[in-house]
Amino acid sequence: QVSAQVWWKAQKTADRMRLTLDLLQQAPQSLNPAKQRQLLLRGQKIPNIENLGGTNDAYECLDLSDNDLIKLGNFPPLKRLHGLMLANNRIARIAPDCFDPIPNMTSVVLTGNKLEKLVDLEPLTKLKILERLSLMDNPVTKVKHYRPYMIHKCSKNLRILDFTRIKDKERKAATLLFAGERGKKLLEEIAPARVAGKDASEKTTEAVKSGPSPEVIDACQM
Repeated sequence: QVSAQVWWKAQKTADRMRLTLDLLQQAPQSLNPAKQRQLLLRGQKIPNIENLGGTNDAYECLDLSDNDLIKLGNFPPLKRLHGLMLANNRIARIAPDCFDPIPNMTSVVLTGNKLEKLVDLEPLTKLKILERLSLMDNPVTKVKHYRPYMIHKCSKNLRILDFTRIKDKERKAATLLFAGERGKKLLEEIAPARVAGKDASEKTTEAVKSGPSPEVIDACQM
């Protein structure tokens, strides 16, 4: 036990740590408040997701907070995994297929990262049973219509966004905001698809004149 603690302290002083099998085997484990078995990989300056198959799908939650992750992806199949703690990294991109091997996510915490565009969040909207999501302290939360966009795009199972419960009137307002041809045009305006070889945000487009009606805007502000 003592030697394991010495090893762990030595690992924490390294300039940059790879997510190795040794690191996985020596990392502390605990039960989180939701009574899930979790593996604690906080503060290891981990730059990339790798070797997580070495967990043998034994954990319901992985805590990768306070690392140096830039892109989220490269997960192996982990059917038991339900929660990801990813706060305070440098995540700016999420791989389109990021969550395909881990489809049973119910909670994802991405607080304090560098996600900037609504289109960057598309992979999150594919999680069918996601219940809790935090994107607080990411630039994307300042984008116009961010909250109704996520409520509209995510599964109806999403109950808590940025630690605030989603109200029924918010769901109705989001449905109205993005309804019909007007709503489709608004979606294309605020979350343009990526263009191969060129960031879609660099395209010069005129504001859509047929924006949401005053009634829809009032509903969203209720």
